[in-house]
Amino acid sequence: MARKPRWNGPEPVDAVWPGDRYEVRCTFPPPDYATSDFYHYAEFAYEAARRIRDAGLARQVQVVRMRDNTVLFDLMTSQEAPLDAW
Repeated sequence: MARKPRWNGPEPVDAVWPGDRYEVRCTFPPPDYATSDFYHYAEFAYEAARRIRDAGLARQVQVVRMRDNTVLFDLMTSQEAPLDAW
């Protein structure tokens, strides 16, 4: 006999993925315009920003640390902090 799953109860469910710490902002030519992606791990945000830059499709790429709004990567100003500083 099948039982009803337990996740339908009144208790909140714990998040399985850690919270976001980095925001990758991109501006593309029309019709795509602007997008934002959020990452917890610095390595993933860094890799995403470098791959978007290397693809050459974005006009602007920025990575912002959400804790203190520090820009760690900026395509337009050629700013790229080393991964250890993230």
